[in-house]
Amino acid sequence: MTFEDLKHHWAIAFGFSSTLKGVPLSEENLELCKEFASDVHECPRSDIRIKYRGPRTGSFYHTLKKDAHSFDVYYWKRYS
Repeated sequence: MTFEDLKHHWAIAFGFSSTLKGVPLSEENLELCKEFASDVHECPRSDIRIKYRGPRTGSFYHTLKKDAHSFDVYYWKRYS
């Protein structure tokens, strides 16, 4: 994934609660996006959440990683 691709997925996430939206699923993209989101939000990677997108074959509530075609990246802020 190039920097221009990353900027595109960041731009289409505006108006949503996700940081990056509709990123094609691959291990390289997953690691790159986790690193990017933790840098943008200045938080540890443990505060970054991934939501897989695709058909819901295993459950009616969420998509399993093995069935996904893309993912969204979210920042989970801890309140103390």
